[in-house]
Amino acid sequence: MRLSAEQIRDQALCISGEFCDSMYGPSVYPWQPKGIWLSPWNGKDWEQSKGGQQYRRALYTYWKRSAAYPSMITFDGISREVCTVRRIRTNTHLQALATLNDSAYIDMARHFAHRMQTESGDNVQQQIEAGYKRATSHAPDEKSLQALLKLYEIAFSQFKYDPEKTCEMMGGISKDSRAETAALVVVANAILNLDEVMTKN
Repeated sequence: MRLSAEQIRDQALCISGEFCDSMYGPSVYPWQPKGIWLSPWNGKDWEQSKGGQQYRRALYTYWKRSAAYPSMITFDGISREVCTVRRIRTNTHLQALATLNDSAYIDMARHFAHRMQTESGDNVQQQIEAGYKRATSHAPDEKSLQALLKLYEIAFSQFKYDPEKTCEMMGGISKDSRAETAALVVVANAILNLDEVMTKN
């Protein structure tokens, strides 16, 4: 059974190490694409929360009934316009596109990649093994490990000679804008999208 919309976001935050466990208080505004939250009658706009507040659990995400948080709706979150007894889970291509390409999930993959680097030494294979184990609670088998290592090598070969693409993957120019880190972000994103990460038995 696939995790709920809120669980998918919260789990990705936990794995990435950015989960903010502060309790209570007002709703927060994590990253959201521009143009989703249109309010022509009052001119209000979605103002993204700063710092760790944007990484609070999904329960605290501000919810507007006429324009709900898009990635949660993609994963069958309810609009709250009417009462719902239970959610009906669907399986669509848009869900894969959301977790693979949504800037909020790419940001989590960046933090996850940094965590893999800082906690697992300089060896890429050890970093990937540690990241996989953190996300799935078990070590990768040889086939999975080789597939992730191959993904890393392909990504690294592309980023190595393209600084602009590297900076784009890393979210801008910084000391962390290295081809090695950018390639690991691609791997981290793939791990976060594994079936066994997004489903429960």
